[in-house]
Amino acid sequence: MKLPVDRIFLQINEINLQMTRTVNLLILILSLQAAHPGGPFAQERWKSGRNDNGVAMYSRKIAGHEETVFKGITDINQPIEVIGAVLADIPAYTAWFFKCLQARKIPQISSSAYNFMIYISLDTPWPLWLRDIIYDVKIKIDMASGKVEVRSKAVPEPVVPIRKDHVRITDSELYWGLERIDTHQTRIIFKMRTDAGGAMSGYWSDLGCRSMIYHSLLNLHKIAADPKYKALGRKLVQDYK
Repeated sequence: MKLPVDRIFLQINEINLQMTRTVNLLILILSLQAAHPGGPFAQERWKSGRNDNGVAMYSRKIAGHEETVFKGITDINQPIEVIGAVLADIPAYTAWFFKCLQARKIPQISSSAYNFMIYISLDTPWPLWLRDIIYDVKIKIDMASGKVEVRSKAVPEPVVPIRKDHVRITDSELYWGLERIDTHQTRIIFKMRTDAGGAMSGYWSDLGCRSMIYHSLLNLHKIAADPKYKALGRKLVQDYK
């Protein structure tokens, strides 16, 4: 069956139009890549920072945020369930989480063992006001592969009333990655990006994140050696099963 000549030309025009749109889209993408090396959606590679006391630090920029993302990696001679027990003991954060003045679960919010909210109050250098933050915490456990992921994102809603002497942080993300090296050693990956708010927020945000990750990981080595976390770790494994 032969198509009318005018219909053939119409189809040819439609094909040409689609090709023109495709070419224009490719030109736009190439232009964006030229303006932003690595592509419009690419993230920068991790840059190495200080590496001492068993803690390796890294940083990178991501699209859409003024603040830098920082990452710290350390290996601790403790089973993965012991490190999990330390992270689960939220009120004890004041003993090792850098600059933490208070940490607690928010009981009035419905939660589960793997998704809950916590309130954290943080000390800051003078003349800055103290900071506090509410995190929505989500936990993923894969016992077969020996991995645990804890993702925390700041909640903008004032679930806890804002205190007069604090600045509420509403833009922050934390990530804890635990990886079993063997039965008695765990690799910890701690990533953080935070907009601390207030004047000079970019400078103080980056300075605070870098210090928090480094010193928290150092302190984690010490707190994980407390014998009580071995018992708590065994209970975590039993509860998971």
